Amino acid sequence: MVYPWMSEDYPTLSLVKDLADLLAKKADWGPIYDIETLKNTAVSCAALVSYEDIYVERQYSEKTAALLGDNCKIWVTNEYQHSGLRDDGYNVLDKLLAMAGNKEIVPS
Repeated sequence: MVYPWMSEDYPTLSLVKDLADLLAKKADWGPIYDIETLKNTAVSCAALVSYEDIYVERQYSEKTAALLGDNCKIWVTNEYQHSGLRDDGYNVLDKLLAMAGNKEIVPS
């Protein structure tokens, strides 16, 4: 997602300001995923959701996870940011796999 103010705040986007502005104004994006497929999946999954992720609004992550119903466990935390897998991959992935396998309960 690109917001109109980003071409002013991010120096690299200032080089392509016109393009950034066009992307910010675009309102007819197609669907990113098939909602019915998400609702009907039997696959168990887990996700780390940061309260203050600098790239993804927490509410968007929670709304997407809710589409999967009980099949998706979420770990809402400020312990990690968007780079959680890069920063502490073993511990993050270990916890997410345990959550997906119903071996660990994380109240979120």
